[in-house]
Amino acid sequence: PPRSTLFPYTTLFRSSQSTLILCAGWGVLSILFFLLFGALAPGEESRPDWFLISITFLEIFAFLLAAFLCFRNSGSSQIISGGTVWLALGIGMVAFAAGNVFFFLWGTVWGLDPSVSMGDGFYFISYIAMIVGMLLAALPRRIDLSMPQWIMIFAIGIAGVVIACVLNYGWPSVATQLSPRPAMAAASQMAQAPPEAAPPVAPVEVPVETEETAEPEEEIVAGLLPAPRWALTLDSQLERFADPVTLMYVIADCFLVVIAAALLVAFWGGRFSQSWKLIAIATFCLYIADMAFAAVGDSYTEGALWEVFWTLSALFFGMGAAIEYDVSKRSRRGSRRRA
Repeated sequence: PPRSTLFPYTTLFRSSQSTLILCAGWGVLSILFFLLFGALAPGEESRPDWFLISITFLEIFAFLLAAFLCFRNSGSSQIISGGTVWLALGIGMVAFAAGNVFFFLWGTVWGLDPSVSMGDGFYFISYIAMIVGMLLAALPRRIDLSMPQWIMIFAIGIAGVVIACVLNYGWPSVATQLSPRPAMAAASQMAQAPPEAAPPVAPVEVPVETEETAEPEEEIVAGLLPAPRWALTLDSQLERFADPVTLMYVIADCFLVVIAAALLVAFWGGRFSQSWKLIAIATFCLYIADMAFAAVGDSYTEGALWEVFWTLSALFFGMGAAIEYDVSKRSRRGSRRRA
């Protein structure tokens, strides 16, 4: 008899195994690349362009690979979780990769401020798609959890919300809010102090700046290429949305953490739990990277070691999709055989 009859799962196992090896190897390569070349030399404030281009490629490839695996699941009629779930996750992976492209163009290529860029719109689409996909996976299930499990979910959710708010907005200080403003306090002290005779003030000659004496304006550090006019115009218009964009990330990260905790508990120990454990880990990696980005704030320098968590997040999504595909194929074939 042919070998495929004796070993019906050999080809499928090899395909799934090779995908997992590719994802794991890409993750190890990314970590090593950050560790070996990501350190800043003494006196340097930014990393070389070749390093920034390389880590962008590593991250975009990881998200595109995850998107391909999610779309493969969505096109399969045998997938257990449903094609709509993986379609939403695949859209989220593609949108995140597009956001990375515009983030790279804004900051590295054009030398603009990447705090708010055109990529944030794609990131917003990515978060919405990931939240929808994970909700579609969790809601149809009969979640019968014990009280300790519910407490665990709420504890993880509260911790995620608190950490996100603290890193993005700082600790709320009641004393600072209740105390008068420094200008108001100084004005009250001047009002209470006895008046003193003001010393005579000598007239001061104000030098008039001419074209020869005026100091040159500070040069703007440009990127690899001059930014197009539409990008400059859009960048100036997007600055006003810095606070809403920050709030959007806080809300999205909190939602993702809560849903990931629910998935981790709901699918724990089930027959198809392995893939959704990886999806939950991917969500936590995304949360860690976002919180690290919020923690550094204005002192952000592209290429820090914690950025590897974005790449790992995409790879865990891809591994979860690969395992779900493998398990679904095996389950369907096993059921046919028993029939």
